[in-house]
Amino acid sequence: MMTIMRPLRSAGPFIRPATIMLLLLAAAGARVPAQTLRTEQGSAMAPDSTGLHDPGFAKIMLIARVREDSVVLRWAPSTPHGWRVANRTGYVVERRGREGQFVRLTSDTLHPWLPMRFIDEMRSHGNNPYLGLVLNALWADSALLGLEGADTLRENAARNVNLYGFALFAADNDPYVADAMGLRFVDRAVTRGERYTYRVRLNEERDYRIDPATVDVDIRPTPEGPPPVNLSARALERRIELRWDPQQAAEYTGYLVSRSDDGGRTFRQINARPIVIVTGADTSVRAQGGYTDTSVAQYRVYVYRVQGITPFGERGTAADVRAFARDFTPPPAPRVHNPKQGGKAIVILEWDMPATSPDLAGFIVSRSALPDSLFHDLTSRPLAKSVRRFTDRKADPAEPYYIVTSVDTAGNRAPSFPLLGSLIDTLPPAVPTGLQGRVDAGGVVHLVWNRNRERDILGYRVLRANDLRHEFTQLTGKVWRDTAFADTVEVRTLTRFVYYRIAAVNAHFNHSRATAPLALRRPDAVPPEAPVFSDVSTGDSSVVLRWVPSASSDVAAHIISRRTSRTEEWKTLATLPRTAAIYTDRAVSQNVMYEYCIEAVDSSGLHSRPALTVQARPFDPGVRPPVTDLAATFNPKTKTVALTWTYGGNLPDGSYFLVYRSRNGAPLARYRSVASAQKSFTDGDVGEPGAYEYAVQFITRAGAQSSPGTRARIQLPKP
Repeated sequence: MMTIMRPLRSAGPFIRPATIMLLLLAAAGARVPAQTLRTEQGSAMAPDSTGLHDPGFAKIMLIARVREDSVVLRWAPSTPHGWRVANRTGYVVERRGREGQFVRLTSDTLHPWLPMRFIDEMRSHGNNPYLGLVLNALWADSALLGLEGADTLRENAARNVNLYGFALFAADNDPYVADAMGLRFVDRAVTRGERYTYRVRLNEERDYRIDPATVDVDIRPTPEGPPPVNLSARALERRIELRWDPQQAAEYTGYLVSRSDDGGRTFRQINARPIVIVTGADTSVRAQGGYTDTSVAQYRVYVYRVQGITPFGERGTAADVRAFARDFTPPPAPRVHNPKQGGKAIVILEWDMPATSPDLAGFIVSRSALPDSLFHDLTSRPLAKSVRRFTDRKADPAEPYYIVTSVDTAGNRAPSFPLLGSLIDTLPPAVPTGLQGRVDAGGVVHLVWNRNRERDILGYRVLRANDLRHEFTQLTGKVWRDTAFADTVEVRTLTRFVYYRIAAVNAHFNHSRATAPLALRRPDAVPPEAPVFSDVSTGDSSVVLRWVPSASSDVAAHIISRRTSRTEEWKTLATLPRTAAIYTDRAVSQNVMYEYCIEAVDSSGLHSRPALTVQARPFDPGVRPPVTDLAATFNPKTKTVALTWTYGGNLPDGSYFLVYRSRNGAPLARYRSVASAQKSFTDGDVGEPGAYEYAVQFITRAGAQSSPGTRARIQLPKP
C-alpha cells in the first residue's frame, strides 16, 4: 500500500504539483555538475495560494542532469495555461559552446504524442501506470478558459491546474512519459570537460507570452543522489511502519519502497506509486515520509530499501533497514480471588481464567509494597498454564500487594488487579540501637539512632523525662519516620540532666521495648552557690582558713585568693577539690595584714559570686628556736676552749648569739656575744683547771630570743 504522510494543502480541491516546486528551486544563473535552473528573465514566480491566478505570461523552467556521455534536459512551463499553449506550438532545444551562437539540436519540434500513439503504447506497455493519466490530461479534456460565466471560469481553471499537476508528476517519475509529453531531451553529442549552455524555447511565439529558459552545464561525472535520512522501522502486530526524513541535499520528487524476503539478496518494489513528501502550509510541522507494510508474516525478518526519484526519473542511493512484525496482543488477564493467610508468613493465591488463549504460556506471581508500582516476580520462571494456585511461603508484611500475570508465548503480559494479602502481625520490632545525642548551648537537643532492619518499620516514638523516677512522656503525636529528632529544653534550671528513650513501631503498630535511657547533660547556665568562711586562725608563721563548701552538686573546685592591701589585685592562692574545707597559708610574713576570699567553680567553668572576705595578721611571739649541736673542745697547746653550734632559724639583721659560761658548778652567766653570722666561739680565758659548762642563746634586735638550749661541759686538767 502507498502512504503519503503529509497531503498537499491548498485552497479548495486544487493540487499544487510537486514538480513545479522542484523546478523552481535552483537559483538563477547557478552552475552545478548535476543540474542547474535559470531563465533569461530571472528567477521564477511561484503560483498563488489558490493555484487559479494566471499572471498573463509563463516561463519555461529548465534543469539539466549531466552523465558520463550525455546531458539530460527536463523542462516545463510555469503555468497551466502556458503548458496548454506550449503543447500546441512545441519546443525547440538549442546549444552553444563556450563561445559562439546557439545551434538547434532538435530537427523536429518536440510535441506531445498524439492520442493514437498513446493508445498504441498503452497496448504494448500495459503495466505503465502513467500513460493513461497523461493521455487523459493532454487530450481527454483540453478546454481552455471559456467565457461562459464566473463559475465556469473557476471550474475550468481548477481542472487545468489538476491536469497540469498530474501530468508533470508523471513526467517526473518516468523518463519515458516525459519523452511522450515533449518535456525531455538527451544530448549525446557532448565532450567531457566542455561547458555548454542549453536553451529551450517555443517553436513559435503566441499572444500568451512564454519566455525561454537557459542552463549552463559542465560535462563531468555527477554523483548518485544521497539516500533518505533517518530511515527507521517500527515493528507492530502484523504490520511494519517505515519512517524517514526527506533528503535535503537532493530534491526528490518521490520515494520508492522495496522489500527483500531473502535477507537482502533480491528486492521487490511494494509501492505501486511513488510516495510524495510535501510540506504543508504550516511550516512548523516537519515533513516526513512513511509507508506501512501490512503484507507481512509474524516474526519473519524483512529488509526494506527506500530510494528517492529525481525529476529525471532516476533513482538515488538506497537506504536499508531490517524489521519483523511480532505479536503484541496479550492473553486474557487472570481473575484472582481474595488472598488467604495460611500461616505466620504464608499467603495463598488462587485464580481462574475468564477466557482462553491458544498461545498462553503460563503465569507469573509478583509482589510489591505499593498497589500500583514496583512489583517484583516471586517465580524465576512462569508457572505452567494449567496452574491456578500459588503459595507464598515467605510473605512479607512490608509487601502486602499481589498480582498474577498471564504470559503468552510471545512474552506479552496481562496483569490482574492488585489484591491486598495482609498478614496478622503481633510481633514487635527490635529495640532501636545506636541512640546518641547532645544538647547545644541554646538548649536544642539533637538525637540520632540506627534505622531498624525490619522492612515493615513504620517509624519511632520519642520519649523524654527530667528524672529517671518520673514517667517518660511522648514528644511526637504521630509516628516519627526519621532516625533523627530535634527537641528543646530549658537550660536555666538546677536539673542537670534530661533523659530520652526511643521505641520502634511497625506497619501493624506493634511497639518495641524502649531503649535504655540516654542521659544528656544540659548546658550549665546557673553559677554555683558561693562557699562561706567559717573560721580564721593565725599563728606566727601561718594562717588557717576554714569554710562551708558550696551546696551546688556540680561544684568542681574551690578557689582561694589573697591580697595584702585593698590596692592590690587578688592573686589565686590555691585551687582545692570540692570536698576540701580547710587550708593553711604558710607563705606569710609576721605583722602583715592579709585579706582572703573564696569562690566555687562548677563543671561548666561557671564561678560563684565571691564569699565575704576575711582578714588575718600573723604575729611575733618573741620565741626563737634554740641553738643545737653545741660542742666544746679544749686545746692544751693554746689553753683555749673552742665552741661550735648550729642554728636553723632565721637570722635577721642585728641579731646575735649570747654565750653563757659557768665554772665548777656555778650558775651560768652571760659571758660573751657573737655576731649571728658566726656559728663558733673561742674562749681563751680558761687559766685555772676545773669543770667548765657553756650555753648559747639566739637574740634579735627586737628582743626576741631563744632558750639557752643544750649545754656543753668540758673538764680542764691540772697542769
